Amino acid sequence: MKVAVCLLGVFLAVCLTSAFPQKDGAIFSNEAIRQAQNTFLIPKDAQIQKVQEGIEVAAYENIKGDESINLFQILGDQVPPEVVSNLQAQVEQIGKH
Repeated sequence: MKVAVCLLGVFLAVCLTSAFPQKDGAIFSNEAIRQAQNTFLIPKDAQIQKVQEGIEVAAYENIKGDESINLFQILGDQVPPEVVSNLQAQVEQIGKH
């Protein structure tokens, strides 16, 4: 009887976890949207229709405070130029404050 109860418990656990699959990072979507709205990357009243899985295009560590960052070189043709331009302007403002 104990074996049957254990098997039933395992079966229920497997069913529940497979019924609600999540991709890595999916739990961060709401927080990322909230941060984007708080930093005015997207309007606060914007309706989010679809969230698409992202990729890491570049990772840089230990950037000195006086070091200039050229996002056009880093992101190249992987990101639309108008997006890079917007991000570049925001990055340049960070160093001024």
